[in-house]
Amino acid sequence: MVQKDKTLESPPVDGEQSPSPVSGEACAEAPGPVEESGIAVEPTRHRKFISGVVEGFYGRPWTMEQRKELFRRQQKWGLNTYLYAPKDDYKHRMFWRELYSVEEAEQLMTLIGAAKEYGIEFIYAISPGLDITFSNQKEVSALKRKLDQVTHFGCKSFALLFDDIDHNMCPADKEVFSSFAHAQVSITNEIYQYLGEPETFLFCPTEYCGTFCYPNVTQSPYLHTVGEKLLPSIDVLWTGPKVVSKDITVESIEEVSKILRRAPVIWDNIHANDYDQKRLFLGPYKGRSTELIPRLKGVLTNPNCEFESNFVAIHTLATWYKSNMNGVRKDVVMTDGEDSTVSIQIKLENEGSDEELETDMLYSPQLALKLALTEWLSEFCVPHQYNSRQVPQSGAKSTAIDVSPMAAPSLCSSTTVTTVFQQPIMSPAMPPLCLDPLSHPLAKRPQEEEEVEVEKKDSDEEPMEMVVEKMVDEPEPEAEADPEEKHVGPILADKMAEDLKPMDTDKESLAESKSPEESIQEDSGSDIAPMQTDDQLKQDVFVPGPNEKPLFTADPITLEDLSLLAELFYLPYEHGNKAVQMLKEFNWLRANSSVVSVNCKRKETDKVAEWQSRAKKFEEMCCSVIQMFTRLSNSANRTILYDLYPYIWDIKSIISMVKSFVQWLDGRILSTSFYCYWIDSGRWCRSQSSAQFLREDQEPWAFRGGLAGEFQRLLPIDGANDLFYQPPPSMPTSKLYSIRPYFPKDEAAVYKICKEMYCEGLEDVPFSDEDPDLIGDRLVGGLLTLSSEYGFVLEDEEGICGYALGTVDVKPFIKKCELSWIPFMQEKYNKPDCQKDLTEAEKMMLSFHEEEEGLPDSFLSNFPSLIKVDIHAKVTDPSVAKSMMGCLLSSLKANGSLGAFCKVRQTDKRMLDFYSKLGCFEVAKMEGFPKDVIIMGRSL
Repeated sequence: MVQKDKTLESPPVDGEQSPSPVSGEACAEAPGPVEESGIAVEPTRHRKFISGVVEGFYGRPWTMEQRKELFRRQQKWGLNTYLYAPKDDYKHRMFWRELYSVEEAEQLMTLIGAAKEYGIEFIYAISPGLDITFSNQKEVSALKRKLDQVTHFGCKSFALLFDDIDHNMCPADKEVFSSFAHAQVSITNEIYQYLGEPETFLFCPTEYCGTFCYPNVTQSPYLHTVGEKLLPSIDVLWTGPKVVSKDITVESIEEVSKILRRAPVIWDNIHANDYDQKRLFLGPYKGRSTELIPRLKGVLTNPNCEFESNFVAIHTLATWYKSNMNGVRKDVVMTDGEDSTVSIQIKLENEGSDEELETDMLYSPQLALKLALTEWLSEFCVPHQYNSRQVPQSGAKSTAIDVSPMAAPSLCSSTTVTTVFQQPIMSPAMPPLCLDPLSHPLAKRPQEEEEVEVEKKDSDEEPMEMVVEKMVDEPEPEAEADPEEKHVGPILADKMAEDLKPMDTDKESLAESKSPEESIQEDSGSDIAPMQTDDQLKQDVFVPGPNEKPLFTADPITLEDLSLLAELFYLPYEHGNKAVQMLKEFNWLRANSSVVSVNCKRKETDKVAEWQSRAKKFEEMCCSVIQMFTRLSNSANRTILYDLYPYIWDIKSIISMVKSFVQWLDGRILSTSFYCYWIDSGRWCRSQSSAQFLREDQEPWAFRGGLAGEFQRLLPIDGANDLFYQPPPSMPTSKLYSIRPYFPKDEAAVYKICKEMYCEGLEDVPFSDEDPDLIGDRLVGGLLTLSSEYGFVLEDEEGICGYALGTVDVKPFIKKCELSWIPFMQEKYNKPDCQKDLTEAEKMMLSFHEEEEGLPDSFLSNFPSLIKVDIHAKVTDPSVAKSMMGCLLSSLKANGSLGAFCKVRQTDKRMLDFYSKLGCFEVAKMEGFPKDVIIMGRSL
């Protein structure tokens, strides 16, 4: 779904979320009297309608066990079709000519058998469009041979996909076919007839949505050719007006149906998340009137990459379908299950006769969501270890979005990151919490389609010019020699498979950040993800980490927790109500922060009281998010947790940072002319979310990052992507740290940490107990005394364990020190005798009696702010240091700073490494720089 720029000659196909055709069973017949767990429906006449799920995203395919669980749920909820079209099953798309191995064949046969067992129609899709030569009979024979093999597995339904490919034909095809559409239709008709005209056969056009049609739907030569030449029994896949369609109207479907000369099967990307690594969609099926049902041949949802996160997406689709199943209006009573007392009846708001009621009144997204969440809640309470049912798959995507026009260097790895965002759906061997530079969201880039070799994509190929940080170490896919190159030796074939891995990534980066799932399953993944065997997927039993509460002892998850979760991760074009409320409140608090600024007289007591009251309510909302994170992190069902954890970790981290920034605003922000100008620039005044600024024809990836991205864009350091990139810990943990503004009562604790960390690693502590405050006085005392308004402290359940201090302008700060702080220190510490060898403590005392060298104005004009950050060695979570730095730099930039610097002793390797990981770089030596320290800086 990343096909963003579409250059049309003959309509070129962009790489957008591929609707990899969802061949839904020519609709497993819609059940007559059906009573599925969750929804009871009155008997109706039979009508073939395809309803179900398409596994068609980019990234790591689901495992066999997950697919079997999907079939169970589909049967339970009344859906009838599964379309197998994982973009990263190499033999489905990239190496489509290659036959499946014996082991892979056994897996597919088992899967097809499981689908039949649950009454689900299994549709096998193949995507030869990347490199097929339509006029070459050897190519056509290879395609037939491949589908013959799948037919022998027991598959009776098929789909031929031509989505997300280059729109131009090769010279050989141009000599035979008059257009690209004619070439596709010709081979599709031939394959359809060769297979014996199966009851269900789907075709995915290259122009699979309104925005891809050139010049438009009604005038597209491509669609007209498909409608006229494609055999009438072949169904056509369609994603709606856009790749990810907010709404699909009756009028738009009638329009395309007329051109295609048949009702389309909707390949619905409303819940697909492979185009944005920070987003997950837990909202209800929405924006599709139930009046569409009698006008469609079917609907298949292409949902989130993370299997367990699709409970709501699939459940609400089933509710939607049953509200007007087979186009016959009926009341639907949805129950939570046979053993549940929860019963939600969807009633029509209008109690008139049937004629007075409109079909779209039959389905309520909010009630459907509540029903789904209520049933899902019971799943969280069932102890389930992380095992073969779930293999890390799409990206836990903890990352920051690129919200600034300029690329910012990411110091977390060697890759330059314009946007550090979570991994698109991970590739076959990709662990769940990693980032994949390639994985392409819902639609492939045209470049990828043209080149059969899917190599690592350059940053400028990512939508929004984003580059995903490479953090995945992926196994090589198994690949057999191409039928046309039977003589290629096994070694060369393996090498080719390795070189062409669509999910190839930077192996060195993986060591730096392993996801929970990565750690558990690092060695257990299969080479060809979709063909994993059950034995390969056995995992170790989950063991809580040292700082994690034992399983099954935490506060239980509530329906309110799940409702909040769904509203934070709602739908592509909208946030849930609580998320919108949080954004509005944060906007208001920033826009009105002048009433609580340092230099305001606070005469308007009513406004001050209102600001503080709303700030308190906002903090309570933030706390509810953090509490939800804690309860979910201690969920008994670890299988669900592992798919959700990267996302809840990400939103918890950004919300914690925003909460700390709001606390800092009260009484610390300056109403300077610079600050007012900065506010007026528009960053602080926007009252709507980014998604609401989308033009009519824009896709949801035009604004990256979801709710976390919205909050990032509203902070002063919105472009500091490396600070917002905070991968989850190696194992899920509920341990929490809080960051808050510094208060005078915290001085002793900060001094203690400062001393302990300064002395750490020193063989002999060169400081006696006679002067316990010496280190603190020298390193942080002046900042705490004269610039405490820029101080933050890090706390855990045991107390303060870190600090971040600074001053917005070091020049006046030094003058204040010379006037008050230094004289006080000179009085406190006598000047040692310089004639003898001095101890470390004496050298530190002497520094109070010597004039400190000033830094040159040319340097301070770009880096005016001095900072000092450190955390206790017991803190093992690297993300908290980034959050503290984020809070400190936000406060400095809000009050006008252009850059910050810190001083580090040349021998202090720990602090040099620490600041480097926080985005600081060593500044080249300038005249006037002190000789015994290294100056590290960071632009704001």
